[in-house]
Amino acid sequence: MTANRPEEDPLIPVLAHFNARANVFFTGNLCTHVDFNQASGYLHLLRSGKTELRDATGYQAILAEPSLIFYSRPLSHWFDPDPVRGADLACATVSFDHMAFNPIAQALPARFECRLTELDSAGRLIELLFAEAFAEHPGRQEVLNRLFEIVLIELLRASIRRGDASAGFLRGLAHAQLRKTLTAIHAEPGRAWTLEAMAEAAGMSRSSFAQTFKEEVGETPGDYLARWRVAVAQALLKRGTPLKHVAGKVGYASHAGFLRAFKSVTGVSPTSWQRN
Repeated sequence: MTANRPEEDPLIPVLAHFNARANVFFTGNLCTHVDFNQASGYLHLLRSGKTELRDATGYQAILAEPSLIFYSRPLSHWFDPDPVRGADLACATVSFDHMAFNPIAQALPARFECRLTELDSAGRLIELLFAEAFAEHPGRQEVLNRLFEIVLIELLRASIRRGDASAGFLRGLAHAQLRKTLTAIHAEPGRAWTLEAMAEAAGMSRSSFAQTFKEEVGETPGDYLARWRVAVAQALLKRGTPLKHVAGKVGYASHAGFLRAFKSVTGVSPTSWQRN
């Protein structure tokens, strides 16, 4: 019997640096119109009942079976539940670390919707979440927050399986060859990556790799690598790693080169970023 090694899992190195935090704010039967317009993302799980969903883009849908609705970034939307049956919902706000460059948040569509049956590997997780949501157990809020965060990982898996993501990180992971390079540079940002080394990791020629990467991910390999390194540097700084030790950990041979890259990506110096 064989098992995938952790370093072969394309989501592990990304999730290690970019946490998504969920905060459950409603569980129960919704029986009247409600607006959602805070400056955050939202994750809604419909257990039963019926509701109309509309949002500021003009999108409109009737939800009449168990469904997941995820707004990865702020976008005003509202529910109009059936006046007789209402809609049993569990809802949470979602925030991501490092929105300046968070490959997960940027790759997800503004709105993601699917039936819960599409999350075929998460059936028991969803059952557990609903059981917790509609009970009054001690520690219920924290348990629900963690369960919602696991649902987000299932959502990422579903996005990769669908293969219909717009250009970006998730679409790159859906590509059999690019996935190898993305997984490698996410896991080893400090490695001396060249275009040749990235192409070799994908098993492609340099020119074919560069063109395919730009088409699928939406930017050049070099630009993506620079933004990833700076984002990892931000995560390290946030965790208390001294600035003088960060450059080498994210692949810069000189501190000056790191400072230039950081300011190019974020618009400010690391010191200013930390202060603010």
